[in-house]
Amino acid sequence: MSNDMFQSEQKVPYRRLEAAAQKFAKVVIPTDLERLKNHQINIEKYRRCRSWELLHKEHINAGRTVQQLRANMQDMETLFLKVKNEDIPALTKVLQPVKDMALASIGDFLEIHSKSVDELREESFFHVPNSVTEKEASYKSNSEIQIDTPFTEDVNTSESWNTLEKDLLDLNDIINEFSHLVHTQQEKIDSIEDHVNTAAVNVEEGTKNLGKQVLSLVE
Repeated sequence: MSNDMFQSEQKVPYRRLEAAAQKFAKVVIPTDLERLKNHQINIEKYRRCRSWELLHKEHINAGRTVQQLRANMQDMETLFLKVKNEDIPALTKVLQPVKDMALASIGDFLEIHSKSVDELREESFFHVPNSVTEKEASYKSNSEIQIDTPFTEDVNTSESWNTLEKDLLDLNDIINEFSHLVHTQQEKIDSIEDHVNTAAVNVEEGTKNLGKQVLSLVE
């Protein structure tokens, strides 16, 4: 028995996996995404308040949520390895929407953070601290003034964000890769089905032609 045949026999129909798929789609992944959204809200709040220590801790906590989300997404994807090939569309129909939600949440998180950072930079760019007189400010470069302002994040906060950003981007790539593999697998299945259907049609046509030839010989 070939390895492919063995693996095929190990696969189960969608109905056997439906409960697990529905749990991932309606409970597990949405819970992770809701937690990630709360981290995003807190991060924006702490950034506006310049609470760098709290912001640093929130980055770390958000990173843990991203890791948990990643683990759950990977567990969810194993369902595609277990389901029979002909039931992949049924499984995709249930799981694809929640994968789209995850991608949208990650994109929103990264975009809002980027806008927030740009706003803070603009504020820092034009802000002149009280300790700097108007005359002194006219001789100072904008970068010098920015260094003296309280708007710049500390090193720990910046590093923790860089780690979180990398984790978010990695998760984004993984989800896209999963979707691509499922799509490719489905294309292969469709191609096989097309070949089978074409072969069936050819056999049917051949049978008809053979029948006609037999009848002509009899006549």
